[in-house]
Amino acid sequence: MHCGWYALVALIVPARNTTSAFLPNEGLLTRGASRRHYCRRDRLALVIWSDNNNGNHFSNNDDVLKEEELHRLSEDLDKLKALRPPEPSADFSAPTAIISAGSSYTRLWTHKTWMTHGNPPHLRYSRHIMRWPYSTSAAKILPAVLMSAFYSLVMSLSLKHVHIGSIADYQLGAMTKGASAAMATLSLPLALLLTLRANASLGRLSEARGLWGRLILRGRNLSSVLRTYVMSTNPELAILATRYLSVFAWSIKALVRNESIESQREVYETMLTKDEADWILSQNIKPTLAIILALRHIVADIAVDKDATFFVTHSSLESCINDLDACSGGCERILGSPIPPTYSRHLSRIMVMYLAILPFALVASGTPSLGVVVASAIASYVLIGVDEIGMEVENPFPMMPLQQLSSAFQNAVGEQMIGEQIMIPSIREKKKEDKILQPNLHDLTLSFMHLHLCHIYWRRTMWLQFQLGLNTTRPV
Repeated sequence: MHCGWYALVALIVPARNTTSAFLPNEGLLTRGASRRHYCRRDRLALVIWSDNNNGNHFSNNDDVLKEEELHRLSEDLDKLKALRPPEPSADFSAPTAIISAGSSYTRLWTHKTWMTHGNPPHLRYSRHIMRWPYSTSAAKILPAVLMSAFYSLVMSLSLKHVHIGSIADYQLGAMTKGASAAMATLSLPLALLLTLRANASLGRLSEARGLWGRLILRGRNLSSVLRTYVMSTNPELAILATRYLSVFAWSIKALVRNESIESQREVYETMLTKDEADWILSQNIKPTLAIILALRHIVADIAVDKDATFFVTHSSLESCINDLDACSGGCERILGSPIPPTYSRHLSRIMVMYLAILPFALVASGTPSLGVVVASAIASYVLIGVDEIGMEVENPFPMMPLQQLSSAFQNAVGEQMIGEQIMIPSIREKKKEDKILQPNLHDLTLSFMHLHLCHIYWRRTMWLQFQLGLNTTRPV
């Protein structure tokens, strides 16, 4: 007396008027070739499945739909990878002025890069000297170094050969007295300011890189939790959350690099629908916060009608989302809060004073004009170079390999969701033993629900017979 009906689960829930617990008044949800009927009697909701495919169980269709969704997700991730390849040369928002031809912080390092970087000193110094003409930092500070050298040449010639007034013995060279003392006075604070500036800038770079590493870790954790705990019960929302999650790193990259709306739309429409992409870009908040909001809505929908055992999973999902939000906020803080500009202005003025007094001290020490020019050029290259490196590192995002880091985040999320989930051997064997030793609870549940439905049918029949006043005998 099966009649093609299979009772799967019985839920005792309070009666409430919410679509998340029950369907609308029609009581019928069509999905593919199967239909879900909801029968409610007082506070008892019986969820019954009906299938039109020759008695096949609905979970088979669910498995097929799950595989199709995963396949589409894999295809979209491949499209996004083709649109944003993990190559430093594909990073259109990276400033080319700071990308070096040799080893550089603008790309992720490999074992080969470290081996080249750690060559013996004579090889390392030779390589650095040979690549000097191609140095991007040297090219940026070269105009300032040439200006300092030209100033030193003019001052050296003037101090040695220009006379003042009618007294022939009085030269400008008399102005060099005390220049050495002034140089000694400025040297210590200049060195201290340059050191503090460099340390502060490197600290910002280290913090930014740590935030991106934490971002990748939390994205992988969130995708792994979705795959392990949510995919089996709610694959649609798990895959939807993965789609939003896969574009989160690209959204942060667009925020800190000030990328155009069109470039962001390409990424969003690759993984999401056009309406979802428009929703992200049309919000009054930043796209990163819109994605966080969408993830929280999805997690809230997943947690609806779950029992108390889902609390740990829900807490884990919220913890990962909170960490993603914290990483995004940390990047915004670094972008919006530089080293106080007063510090940079004061350092620049002291450096100009030092380089301006340097030719006086060199002339006072008897250095020839050519030596004054060379010494001033070398000092300018060293000091201005250190200051410029601190200025570049102060804003770490243009020099970080964000193209590769965003791609690594995307790959980590996709691999956790799409990668084949194989149970470790010890647990797999234990589950096989438990399946052999324990009774089939699924079959017992079906039998119990079948008897329960028959009992309800019999009670309703007897009640109707009593109401109609029919004197019928009780069926055997």
